[in-house]
Amino acid sequence: MPRMNRARALLVAGLGMVLLIAATASVAARTSASPDLPPITADRLVSSTLRALANDGPVSGRMAVHLDLGLPSIPDTGPGAVGAGTGGFLASLSGNHRLRLWSSADGFRLADLLKASERAIFVSRTDAWAWDFDSFTAYHLGRFPDGMGRKERRGSGEMLDLADPLALTRKALEAITPSTRVLVRGTASVAGRDAYLLVVEPRTSETLVARIEIAIDAERRAPLRVEVFSRLRRAAPVSVGFTSISFAHIDPSVYRFSPPPGATVRDIAREMGRQHEVVAPKPDGSMESGEYAEPPARVFGHDWTTVVALRTPPLGELRRAVGAGGFDPTSLLPLSGPLLSVRLIERGDHAWLVYGLVPQSSLIAVSGELT
Repeated sequence: MPRMNRARALLVAGLGMVLLIAATASVAARTSASPDLPPITADRLVSSTLRALANDGPVSGRMAVHLDLGLPSIPDTGPGAVGAGTGGFLASLSGNHRLRLWSSADGFRLADLLKASERAIFVSRTDAWAWDFDSFTAYHLGRFPDGMGRKERRGSGEMLDLADPLALTRKALEAITPSTRVLVRGTASVAGRDAYLLVVEPRTSETLVARIEIAIDAERRAPLRVEVFSRLRRAAPVSVGFTSISFAHIDPSVYRFSPPPGATVRDIAREMGRQHEVVAPKPDGSMESGEYAEPPARVFGHDWTTVVALRTPPLGELRRAVGAGGFDPTSLLPLSGPLLSVRLIERGDHAWLVYGLVPQSSLIAVSGELT
């Protein structure tokens, strides 16, 4: 991922967990009839799905996404109104979305189909672009050296994986530990295809996540739908899944992007490289005003009860940096969502951004260990 302004990156790191959950959930049209499929054990279904995902075969289709992240209402008029920056992005998360996805060994493309508009990300074998039709702006995210693998092209920050049910399912299955119960719970018809329902359940009640349900194509072993359920609500708060899907060959040209005539073009890697230079702390641990080192992370708990704390600049400095567009995203904190909690803990000359798939009480419990 390109180097970027560290203050903005810190907020993205915390709220990125929201996206991580959002990208792992899904709702697609269900049918009342369940297909009659041969019995299969959870271990066999998991292993065969991981093998299929490792093959990185072509998958494309339309997806339905619903997000209810527990974000408070964000103003669009008056003082503090959101613009096209961080606030506008957060405001656009909640609600229903229609996406198109293309994924294969040659690249990745995701498009958010809006009314008379489009936002999209293109990742080819050579570079990556983001396109926003509303502002008619193309963002060049980076160029890749020859021979770089697909995983590395997708970016070290994994932000693209947050909207890719294939990558997210792979990570979820690879991360199964003894703290998790895994079982096959029936069958379903999703996007016109027969599927097994794989259920992943935390063995602890100390997490906000009640269970994750993944509909896996019975023939291709591709994830068709993933739903994440909260202990606080009956319906899945956030979701994404295929409504139509194809496994046909994808022409590599699908992943290539050229800015249209008249578009504004921004080179994000170059801009961010100029805007900030990471410096190391002084021997006494202090830093010059406006300077801060790569934020250290502290981790408490494990598996489903993990709490992550990222050291940030002082709250005032952080607000000035992330709120440059007129809207201050830190005003949303503490955030107590159905699946995620986030809060800022002030410590004078610095602060901590703390988050996890746990209630606020778990974040408060670790605050005494953050100096």
